Amino acid sequence: MTDGSFHSPEWHAARLASLNKTHTVTWEEFKKKQKEEELKRGELEADKDKMMREYRAQLDAERAQKLANGRNHWSNSKSSYSKKERKDKDAKKRNKKRRKKFIRVKFQLIVRIFQQR
Repeated sequence: MTDGSFHSPEWHAARLASLNKTHTVTWEEFKKKQKEEELKRGELEADKDKMMREYRAQLDAERAQKLANGRNHWSNSKSSYSKKERKDKDAKKRNKKRRKKFIRVKFQLIVRIFQQR
């Protein structure tokens, strides 16, 4: 006696037995699980907020320290920047400007010569 299906009667019996087992969660279990997850999320957010407040406090302290120095003070890391180095830098800048001006004047002179021809 065959029912025309591909599977054996043992397989059908095992299939029906597995279908009878429930893998679904009851409403109470679901609500309990949701509350636990919500508590975990709340704790994580509280930790993030706490870390952000600490970070902001650190930034505010650094900012207050920098502002306390006033406007006419270089940072301590550049205290070795000597007067001679500044003069050298200024001289270099002046020479660069002179060189650019000289090249521009020379170019204008060449352009005038060609225009007169």
